[in-house]
Amino acid sequence: MTAPSVVVTGAASGIGRAVTELCLARGAQVVGLDLGPDEPHPGYEDSFFAVRADVSDEASVSAAVEKVLAKLGGVDWLVNCAGIGGYTGDVTETSPAAWRRVLEVNLTGAYLVSRAVLPAMRGRPGAAIVHVSSQYGMAGGAGFPAYCAAKAGVIGLTRAMAVDHAPDGIRVNCVCPGPTDTPMLSRSDRDETGGREAERVRERNLFGEPAPPQDVAEVIGFLLGSGAASMTGAVVPVDGGWTAG
Repeated sequence: MTAPSVVVTGAASGIGRAVTELCLARGAQVVGLDLGPDEPHPGYEDSFFAVRADVSDEASVSAAVEKVLAKLGGVDWLVNCAGIGGYTGDVTETSPAAWRRVLEVNLTGAYLVSRAVLPAMRGRPGAAIVHVSSQYGMAGGAGFPAYCAAKAGVIGLTRAMAVDHAPDGIRVNCVCPGPTDTPMLSRSDRDETGGREAERVRERNLFGEPAPPQDVAEVIGFLLGSGAASMTGAVVPVDGGWTAG
């Protein structure tokens, strides 16, 4: 089999970086989209290509995907990991600007990148998309109305795309990570108000501690591969049992 061509958003850190490293280790050609600087992947200089992109901006996504296609030609797999967190307070405390920003990155970003990349996936054997939602897409969290709404929207987007693009031979699934040892979680821990919710979330994790991002990446890798050939529209918790109790 020819090495798959993969696009990963949010590739510079956290789950996105872990997915990038997993795909590279499995022989894929990977283009990482991110706003932040991407550290090198030693030994994979010929297999990894970074493109700066703001997933919430249509023009930025279009320009980035032009570069992606110039590099890869077509795309076999897309993983939408880019996202932002942040405690915003209840709906009366969440400003319209904060609401828009969280939805633009976490939900509209997945839509914009999928919209731009998907035409290059049609007709490619094994084509697959994985969106990254959250346990907060399946359950509420104190002070996170925008984030919960955005991540629930990612689940709805996954299911709609699965129905729309099955005739194209493209599978679309999503994962819902719980507390994961990423820079986003570290930032929430440092936030005086959001930190209390982070502590509550940890208490609901049946394993008692955040998962390493590599654990989430392994599930994403499975959903991309041939072992998940009969899966589309699936919503897979990777949350240490957070939503089980």
